[in-house]
Amino acid sequence: MSLELCHCMNVFPGTTPEEKMRAFAGPLADLRRLLPGASSRPFPVGVWIDAATASALQASGRVGEWTARIRDQGYYARTANAFPYGVFHGQEVKTAVYHPDWTTPERLHFTTAVADILCGLMPDGQDDGAISTMPGGYKEHVPAAKLPMLAANMLAAAAALRDLRDRRGKTIRLGFEMEPDCLWESVEEFAAFYNRYIRGHELADFIGVCYDTCHQEVIGARPGAGLDYLAAQGIPVVKIQLSAAVRAPAGRAAKELLREYFQDRVYLHQTCAVDAAGKVRARWRDLPDALAAEQWEHDWLCHFHVPVYLREFMGGLRAANAELLAVLERLRENPAPQCVLEIETYSYNVLPDAVKSASLAACMQQEMAFVQEALVTR
Repeated sequence: MSLELCHCMNVFPGTTPEEKMRAFAGPLADLRRLLPGASSRPFPVGVWIDAATASALQASGRVGEWTARIRDQGYYARTANAFPYGVFHGQEVKTAVYHPDWTTPERLHFTTAVADILCGLMPDGQDDGAISTMPGGYKEHVPAAKLPMLAANMLAAAAALRDLRDRRGKTIRLGFEMEPDCLWESVEEFAAFYNRYIRGHELADFIGVCYDTCHQEVIGARPGAGLDYLAAQGIPVVKIQLSAAVRAPAGRAAKELLREYFQDRVYLHQTCAVDAAGKVRARWRDLPDALAAEQWEHDWLCHFHVPVYLREFMGGLRAANAELLAVLERLRENPAPQCVLEIETYSYNVLPDAVKSASLAACMQQEMAFVQEALVTR
C-alpha cells in the first residue's frame, strides 16, 4: 500500500514558530523512535500553521529558515491545516474556531500565507499538496447574501495557489472540511455550492474537499456514501482526515459518562440522537445542550475526536467509527495516492486519563498501526 499517512499537528498547542518547533524535537521525535526505521528516513507530518505563526514568520523574513530547520531534522509536509486561525488549546474555543470565516479578507490572506509556508516543507519530487480549511463559516453566521463574497474569496485563494504553482512548481489545493452546524455539513450541501459558484471556473481545479470521517459520522451519513457521492459529482477529495467520534448507547447511564468525562470547556461537541436504523432523531449544538434535553432513549453520536484504534471503552461507550472503517475499506480497494491521509485526534489533551495511552507518541503509534493494518487487511 503506497498511501502516505501522517498525523495532524493541531494536537500540539503553541502559536509561535519556536513553540511549534518544539513538537518536532519532542513527541514527533518520540513517535519516530517507536516506528522501526522512521528515524532514518524523511518523515511526513500534517502541519498546523496558525495566523500568529504565519504572520511572525513572514514579518521576520524567516519562512525559508524555519522550513529548512524542519527539513534538516528529517521532516516534510504535503499538507497543512489552516482551519483553526488562533489559539486552539487550553482556553475556550467553541464557535470561535469558525472566525474569521471565508467572507473575510483575513481568512483569505491567512490561507495564502499558509500555502507559501507549506511550499517550503514539500520535498523535491512531490509536487501535490493540500490545505484543509473551514466549511465556509458557522451556518448561523453566514447569511445567504454573503455567499457571492465568500465564493469570490475562495476563488481569490485559488488564484493565489495557481500563481504559487507557476512560481514554485508546487500544486496546492484547498480542501473545505464539512462539519455539523456549519455552512456545509454534508457532501450534498457542498456540492450545491460548488455547482453554483465553482464548477466550470478556470480555477476550479484548486478547490476540493477535506473529508473528515468523524464529522460525517456525527451527521448520521450512510458510511462511505459521501466519498461515493463526491466521486460521482466529480468533486476532488484532496485530503481525508481519519478520525472517530463517540457513541453512547441508549439509556441514561452511558450519557452520564459523557457528562462526567467528556464535557470540556475548550471544544464544541455537536451531538445527535440516532435510532436503530441510523436515522437522526434529534440534534444539539453542544454536548451540554444534549444532556440538558434528557432524551435518553436513543444512541447518541458526539463530535469528540477519540483515538482511531478505540472500540469499546468506559462502561459501554464505543468509538463511532463506521464512516472511518468504510473509508479505509474504499482506500484499500482503490488507493488514491494523490489524496493526503491525515489522522486527526486533536482532542487528545482533553481526553479522560482512562482513554489515553502511556504518552501522546504511543497513542500516535497505535493509531498509525491501526490504519496501516486496515489498509492491507480484509
